[in-house]
Amino acid sequence: MVVIIIQNSSIQLKLEQELKTLKGQVYDLESKVEVFRQELVADESTLSVKDFELTALKNNLRELEELREMKEDIDRKLKDILMY
Repeated sequence: MVVIIIQNSSIQLKLEQELKTLKGQVYDLESKVEVFRQELVADESTLSVKDFELTALKNNLRELEELREMKEDIDRKLKDILMY
């Protein structure tokens, strides 16, 4: 009977130590998850800014292409006028 009680106590101590170890590991993992979450929020914000900048650049490129076409039209018309 005494041997069984000692074995149960030994098993219980081992389980308690394992539980303590696992709780520590869970805490560490939760901390890492929080760090990754914060990094993700920051990266999403950066991506949003870059997306806005890309949209502005696309709009500027489109406007530049339109202005080039207008200049070509004006140059052609001017050339036509000078030929007469």
